[in-house]
Amino acid sequence: MTESALGDVLRHAASVRVEEIDGYGQVVVDRPEALDGLRAAMEVSALPGHVCACRGQVRFEFFDAEAELLTVVVLHHGIALDWEGYSGHAELADGTALDRWLGEHGLSWRYESERVWVEAMPPALRDMADDLIGHFALPDDSRHLVAARERLRGVEPVAGVLQVLAWAAAGIGSWDRYPPYEDVPGQILREVPITEIIAALQDPRADERHDAGAARILLCGKSRIKQRLDVARLPGPLRARVRDAAAGRVLPKWAERLLLNA
Repeated sequence: MTESALGDVLRHAASVRVEEIDGYGQVVVDRPEALDGLRAAMEVSALPGHVCACRGQVRFEFFDAEAELLTVVVLHHGIALDWEGYSGHAELADGTALDRWLGEHGLSWRYESERVWVEAMPPALRDMADDLIGHFALPDDSRHLVAARERLRGVEPVAGVLQVLAWAAAGIGSWDRYPPYEDVPGQILREVPITEIIAALQDPRADERHDAGAARILLCGKSRIKQRLDVARLPGPLRARVRDAAAGRVLPKWAERLLLNA
């Protein structure tokens, strides 16, 4: 399947129903010039074969002239499309063009949760948002992660860890399905000794946000090299705080056992 395959199908669309997946906005568009603009905005530049773990943010249902469903496309994070004709998600040639089209029709994929996520970034990393918030998972040796870790070395150690933990706590809520960029805080702390994380959590500045961030990274994340040992080394009071922060979450069995007597 080529990059142009989706555009070829959309040429037969007579209308489109657009709805925010986790929001309330919905609009039906049938003006030919608007459909032409949407088709142009959905131009695909690459087919890397990757798949995002989340449900996406905006759903497009295209209908033909007989009002029969033609196809469905889902926008992920403003930069990629999920379409049945492609193996994996397709990268948009210009995500800003589709964002503009949505804005012109009273919709946007940029939800409050993502705005909060960006605002929760450590100040030293905020101008790296475009590099650290993307559709696909970053490898641990990504140059962007390396640069982020280097920047945080210029921050007082306890404050830096607290900033990253608070950032981890600002995610969309589910710890088992979430946008891949929400792994970044854990990846940044990947090689930070657990003793430094403990010191940060014991600092007077630590609050429930930091407990939640620690719970997410230490219990459900996949970035820590010695994850189970890290949790086992938490002092009793800290382990109890982390357990309380994870209340109601589905945890791995090993984590449940370690927290049982906290």
